[in-house]
Amino acid sequence: MPTPSRDTDRSRLLALDGLRGAACAAIILVHVWMFDRGDAGGGPKDVLDYAIGELRLAVPLFFALSGFLVYRPFVVAALEGRRRPSLRAYALRRAARILPAYWVAVLGVFALLAALRHERGIEAGQLPVFLLFLQNHFAATIGRLDPPMWTLCVEVTFYLLVPVVGLAALRLGPGRGRQLALCGGLAALGAALVAAAAIGDWPRTATTSLLTNLTSFAAGMGAVALVHGCGLRRGAAWALLAGGVALVVADAVWHALAIGPLSWREIGADQPAALGFGMVIAALAGSPLRVRALEVPPLTTIGILSYGAYLWHFPVIYALRSWDAWPAALVPASALVYAATFAIAWVSWRALERPVIRWAHRRSARPTPAGTPRPRTAGASRGGSRRPAEAAWAAGRGRI
Repeated sequence: MPTPSRDTDRSRLLALDGLRGAACAAIILVHVWMFDRGDAGGGPKDVLDYAIGELRLAVPLFFALSGFLVYRPFVVAALEGRRRPSLRAYALRRAARILPAYWVAVLGVFALLAALRHERGIEAGQLPVFLLFLQNHFAATIGRLDPPMWTLCVEVTFYLLVPVVGLAALRLGPGRGRQLALCGGLAALGAALVAAAAIGDWPRTATTSLLTNLTSFAAGMGAVALVHGCGLRRGAAWALLAGGVALVVADAVWHALAIGPLSWREIGADQPAALGFGMVIAALAGSPLRVRALEVPPLTTIGILSYGAYLWHFPVIYALRSWDAWPAALVPASALVYAATFAIAWVSWRALERPVIRWAHRRSARPTPAGTPRPRTAGASRGGSRRPAEAAWAAGRGRI
């Protein structure tokens, strides 16, 4: 297959940014809908309610995207027979991407809830638990302050696992089959742990950990091993994409309509959707396939701002409801939350996240030997800078 052009590479980056943006928008809508239905007193669900409720599957999509993006340098080094990525650079860049914005959000939400005297507020003595991503592991803190932050505790645990798995990948060598087997083994382990949690009725402090979310990460990791360096033909990519979407939809229908015994759904959890998302990511990242709906500026921009939006959308909901500014219908409530959330996320990206990411990359960049020509990016070749999606990919933006 011919080497992908720069335009093709850029399309892939935009598609994954768009996919992340769609996941972020979906999660915010789910949370607005949860409050809206609570105000309505529950009641029977219609088709729209079922559809919005199953947008919860954006969480395993986030995890699969992280598996693909964060693990990518390690499996690429293994497949190409290169030396392992710098662990120092890896740690610095991951910390720069996650910690500053997260710590600011934790402190900001703590102050907001204290001012509102909100029931989900915490004591000042509990702050270190949240600042160290440990809130999922204690019954007194789980689900408090900013509940969606539970996924970041899982995310950080995954970051600690990646170098270990990456070293194993390098030991296995460049064989694609061996790399896929490694990722498949992790996915199988994750599925077994989910089943064990369901059968053993594990507490929430265990089910909100990496143990029961490992399959989603492994699906994204496997997508790298599947497509890097080989490329997919258009027909194969369409088949992979269609199969992945079918698995995600089947998972959503299975849970929304409560098909089969509850125990089956608990044991199976969202493993089909996790696998489906891995297939979708592989199809988008490993072929010249263009899904232009994912490349439109609104979605790609949301993808760039998704981390700040994820951190701040629940506090926005808290504030609007506490100030009696919550609209009575779902559409205006969603519009108001989106507007306020992305305004905050834009400030977070421009004033904090992007500057820290750039600083970390300058600090961790490997020195170029004297006399070596500096590589030119696609933007530089036209006399301009790289576009936001390309720059963000180069910055290793990660999940959110």
